Amino acid sequence: LLRSLCTSDINNMVTPPSSSIEYCGDIHATKAINPSQWSQKYNAEASISKARVILIYGSWNRVTPTNCRDDYDVPRWVALVKDALSTRNDAPSDVECMAFSVKADADEESLDICADGEAAGGLGAPSSLPALLFLRLPASTTSDGEGNSSREVRLEHVRTNGSALEAYLTRSDDDVPSTDSRKNLVVSSVAEAWSRLFDSKGRLLPPQSKIGRAITAINNRKDDGPATRLFIAGDRSQVGKSSICLGLLGALLNSGRYAPADLAYIKPATQCEQTQLVEEFCKHKGITSCVPVGPIVYFKGFTRAFLKGEVGETSEQLLQKASDAVDKLARNKKVVIIDGVGYPAVGSITGTDNASVAKACGRSVNLTSSAGTARSPTPVLLIGKSGVGDAVDSFNINATYFDHSNVPVIGAIFNKLSLDGFYSLPKCKEAVEMYFDKFQPDRTAFGFIPEIPSLKNAREDLAADLSEKDQLNQALETAELFVEEFSRHVNVERVVNAAKQATAKYIAEQTLQSSSTTSESKRSFAEIENSLNDLPKSKHPRPATTPEYKNISSINGNGFSLTREQIEGMASVAGAAGG
Repeated sequence: LLRSLCTSDINNMVTPPSSSIEYCGDIHATKAINPSQWSQKYNAEASISKARVILIYGSWNRVTPTNCRDDYDVPRWVALVKDALSTRNDAPSDVECMAFSVKADADEESLDICADGEAAGGLGAPSSLPALLFLRLPASTTSDGEGNSSREVRLEHVRTNGSALEAYLTRSDDDVPSTDSRKNLVVSSVAEAWSRLFDSKGRLLPPQSKIGRAITAINNRKDDGPATRLFIAGDRSQVGKSSICLGLLGALLNSGRYAPADLAYIKPATQCEQTQLVEEFCKHKGITSCVPVGPIVYFKGFTRAFLKGEVGETSEQLLQKASDAVDKLARNKKVVIIDGVGYPAVGSITGTDNASVAKACGRSVNLTSSAGTARSPTPVLLIGKSGVGDAVDSFNINATYFDHSNVPVIGAIFNKLSLDGFYSLPKCKEAVEMYFDKFQPDRTAFGFIPEIPSLKNAREDLAADLSEKDQLNQALETAELFVEEFSRHVNVERVVNAAKQATAKYIAEQTLQSSSTTSESKRSFAEIENSLNDLPKSKHPRPATTPEYKNISSINGNGFSLTREQIEGMASVAGAAGG
């Protein structure tokens, strides 16, 4: 009995080795998540019991596994982990750990594994690379009740922004003083991640969250998943949302990873029905899945007509139209760009603000076999203004609006920055990235776009004496220049991966929540769907039915309805300027 107890305890401990961390080189992502391959290289079951620290990096990073060495016999990132573990007073004197590196974009399969969340069988890499994570396989196995057993991998991410990690790892020898704060930040994050995985005796701790997954055969992974949906919102009107949508589409095409048939663009709610450059760009590039004017149009007089009940549709019905339009567009696509309208609260008076539209246009997912389907809100990328304090403050207040509705915000792209002066792009970039590193580690400043003189007011500056066709060609040339500049400042794959990861995380969390509540209380699907939000569900206004209008015919019992022409006509006579 004593031997059995001792053996059980040892199997869940990290055995003290002769050397703290062994660097084992670069491996493919499939090997990183497949325990059956862990012992193949060393031909020893003992290697399975070791902890693993993994560096995930991309081809766009300046840091690579081996090019950043100091006077150590291991890469700088491995030395950093060793230093971090040595700072823990409660850590074992020696920790048996194997270090690997994984190139996220080595191929499509690797990219999918790194981007997918843990619940989807991936590594759940953050949007900002490089990234570090610890991984450990318990000695015990779990059974699915049908004779199949598997081991649940424990995985803990180091919670630090990739740009801070990369800045430290690629520092120059004469930059030591300025990197002390960066190193302290990263070191403390590494040590904190380790403490979430092991106790002071090196024994594996249970996960803080029950969101885990039993890894099965890697062959069970699906190559073609649902489209990644990304909602583009602005911190104000005219900040350049549609231009950023154009830049994203163009950069995705230029990456070589996407064909025009893989992409889609839609603006489900709009105040403007005039032809926009992004629409012409889609036509020019062969992106046929383009809906520049969606089902929700804030035409002249719309708001007051809605409040009086003259539109004949509820908030829920309008949102359902937007939802159906995006679902139809997303079929057989890889990425769907959803363009917002104005600033986040635009449309709130009719219950169709940007947060509500982002929720309605998310993926439909099955929570449990008995619960049916629900919506995973579309991750939001905020487009911000130039500057530092004002830019960050605006980001925070607008991100909070989405947070209140439980809609994830993955980060921001800051647009129209000056190229010189006190508020130049390099100076603002340094300060804003420092803020995200310290205070928004789960979000990313994905890029800073300069205000390019030759592109500023390009549409307004088109020569009046040119034919309509020549003006269009000139505008498209301008768009190509913008895409080229956009690609220099934004890594679009990081943006897509962040959206994919945010969706996977939300689905995993809600699936777990739905599963546990269903087993406990057997609630109805409607109750489960309403419980998806941690915060109370917003109450959208409904069209009013007032006594003086009772003689007008009703639509679906919600009130009377006027045509758009009637509403706009009355609004124009009354002096309305817009919706």
